[in-house]
Amino acid sequence: MRYFIAALASHRVFANILLAMFFAAGGVAAFKMVRETFPELEIDMITVSVVWPGADPEEVEEGISRKIEERIDGLEGIKRYNSTSMENRALIMVEVLENYPVDEVKDRVRNAVDSVPNFPEDAEKPIIEEVTYSDQVVMIALYGEDANEKQLKEWAETIEDELREMPEISQAAVVGAREYEISIEVSEDRLREYRISFAQVADAIRRDNLNLAGGTIRTEGEDIRLRTVGRKYTGAELAEVVVLARPDGQIIRLGDLAVIEDAFTEDPIVSRFNGRPNATIAVLKTSDEDAIAIVEQVRKYVQEKTQTLPEGMHMTLWGDTSVQLQSRIDLLLTNGLIGLTIVFMLLWLFLDLRLSFWVGMGMPISIAGALAIMWMMGATLNMISLFALILVLGIIVDDAIVVGEAIYVARRNGAPPLRAAVDGVCEVGLPVIGAVTTTIVAFIPLCFVGGIMGKVIVILPIVVISCLSISLLECLMLLPAHLSDLPDLSRRHNGETRGLLRFGRRFHRMTNGGLEWFVDHVYEPFLGEMLRWRYVTMAAAVMLLLVSYGLVYSGVVQFIFFPKMDSDEITATVEFPNGTPLAVTVDAVDQLEAAIHRIAARTETPTGEPLLKNMYSVAGTVIAPNEQARYGNHLGSVRVELLGSESRGVYSED
Repeated sequence: MRYFIAALASHRVFANILLAMFFAAGGVAAFKMVRETFPELEIDMITVSVVWPGADPEEVEEGISRKIEERIDGLEGIKRYNSTSMENRALIMVEVLENYPVDEVKDRVRNAVDSVPNFPEDAEKPIIEEVTYSDQVVMIALYGEDANEKQLKEWAETIEDELREMPEISQAAVVGAREYEISIEVSEDRLREYRISFAQVADAIRRDNLNLAGGTIRTEGEDIRLRTVGRKYTGAELAEVVVLARPDGQIIRLGDLAVIEDAFTEDPIVSRFNGRPNATIAVLKTSDEDAIAIVEQVRKYVQEKTQTLPEGMHMTLWGDTSVQLQSRIDLLLTNGLIGLTIVFMLLWLFLDLRLSFWVGMGMPISIAGALAIMWMMGATLNMISLFALILVLGIIVDDAIVVGEAIYVARRNGAPPLRAAVDGVCEVGLPVIGAVTTTIVAFIPLCFVGGIMGKVIVILPIVVISCLSISLLECLMLLPAHLSDLPDLSRRHNGETRGLLRFGRRFHRMTNGGLEWFVDHVYEPFLGEMLRWRYVTMAAAVMLLLVSYGLVYSGVVQFIFFPKMDSDEITATVEFPNGTPLAVTVDAVDQLEAAIHRIAARTETPTGEPLLKNMYSVAGTVIAPNEQARYGNHLGSVRVELLGSESRGVYSED
């Protein structure tokens, strides 16, 4: 081992090449890695949804939910399932066994559901989907004082299409707005007048609202495809559908029998943004799209699009989840610079200027190497991985400090520069390897945590282990080469009698004397007594361990895996029994809004800015961040965007 370390320490060019490779790989990874709030998750859940218009929960349970339960019960790969029967709809959530192929279970569930022979006649076709996590990046509110629902819907869909055309964005959706629907209200008096049954009307609509392929006519010049285009897309087109043609030439059209309206689905949705009618466009991302790049592009688009909107209509960007991500990146950079500065200053004052520089370089080298490893593994820069990088900042420089100090002591004791580097590494190399390895081993079990929580935190041990591994490699291979020419520490060098270097020398002599006195007169005698009474020392250590365990076990020190974090958003939800009129829900949502305004009015922020930035309320549905929307007149919610936590001075939980 000594020969290997000597070979590395004597080839500084090789060390510099490795150093450049680490920084180059880390720089490429930093620019290429996807930035997102949370990593992509495979939730291992399947949903079976069946819509039955007009049915109450008891009918849904008897006619749909129990029949599906009987079919999927006992299927291989299913851990558990839960069915919910509600008005007009049945929802069955199927949880897949861990590490079991979700696609296989999905196919089995689909076959089982398709084999149900007697679903209610009016029930719609079952929809079977795998639950996926969609990372919502930002929201765009489109609102206006006098804008009607149709106008807002049309502009929102136009904005949605334009956003999807951008290279950075592939996912956008209009939320909190009703779907289009053509309603046909047939008059019973008209049916009797023309002696036509309702079934004839329905059959005529079904027959004339089709696009049919008619085959191909092959000629010498070309092949001609035959196709009948009959699908209707507007109420005016449907009004021209011929319901009955009599022998006397009388033609009865649908418009003669019914009132036809181009409108929206029957269940209304009342959506407001800061008290004004609105339509909201949610911008989401896929696993290979960058959240911060998406927000930058959307912000630029909103600024340009606002100039083309009709008078009285406005667009506002809100719900930006990339703010927390960017703040976490800034925190990492700030902490890294502060830590690097502190390490450099302390080592310079207590040891040597060159040693402090190269020991401090271990921090950026480790981060760069870890970023390169993460990039090659397909990981992303997210809240969890950035937390891991911030966590490990205070650990990765410890081994380099120990090795650097050993080299410093060997050089101060008179060893030649190269020999001092080799002696220092050989003296503390194995203890350093043991210390770093034990830390790595402590994080390895986190790689095998099961369930959704395990999928969330698996990146944390990967980042920590990568940083520690690169740090160990740097202190054993690169640091000896860069410290293999330390000057004679017992001799004053030219130019070191002025300025900071002179101050450093004086401080170094003063602190060294104080530290040596402390070691000789306090630490060494105390250590001797501890070794002399080693059984008492061991008993005291065991006692502290038991006390620590008792504090946690008794609940004095509580254990919380993920503590509540201060948030810039609050969501309030109201839910009434099925069948509640929409007006009751709207009134409840109004009360929620009024309550939030009262709180904001009596809350003073340190900066004097308003507590509330934006408020989005909706009645007729519940739309929570990153959750599947639920619809019904009995549901409503208010989502409030607060002033940033650093400016408002009030904890969101309070």
